[in-house]
Amino acid sequence: MLKLLLALVAVGAVSFSPGQSAQKSKFLPIVFDDWWNVDYVKNGCQMAANAVKVGNPYAKPCPADSTPADIVKEFEDELEVAFASESACHGLSLLHFTPEMAHATVKNPNAPATGTMARMAGDNWWLMLDLDGHSHTQTGRGWTLLGPEHHLLSGRITTPQRVVRQICKIAKGVGGKTEK
Repeated sequence: MLKLLLALVAVGAVSFSPGQSAQKSKFLPIVFDDWWNVDYVKNGCQMAANAVKVGNPYAKPCPADSTPADIVKEFEDELEVAFASESACHGLSLLHFTPEMAHATVKNPNAPATGTMARMAGDNWWLMLDLDGHSHTQTGRGWTLLGPEHHLLSGRITTPQRVVRQICKIAKGVGGKTEK
């Protein structure tokens, strides 16, 4: 949750910085929060490694031949293919908020937004994935979508196609309105 708040602060600093050169895109962005996504896998793998060290017989370490960034990229690649072929996603775009972007924003919060950061300024949706370091399908793992008005919706991964269809319909306002 702390990472989510820090990401919102970092993006908020960019979104409202003076002299910002944000261009309006005709496509509403859905932002993969790779800062969160990679860190989540990294922490899970570290916890599993620690459990193995202390002799937990149920602990399953993450594969040594993949980094947390590799694991996240592999699953996000599947989501991107599903996104590009899903008609419910027409009018939306996928962007990546990387750990490097987060660190650059924190280092210089008053810098004008450029490139991908400029396209993220304004209304957008943030997608956080709670992936693990073991599964290639990520079935049963969680996802959270944060909307422009800070409305959170969470779900479970069944297939990349279903996740993409759900998030695109939510971002476009297709379906009912949820209130808390």
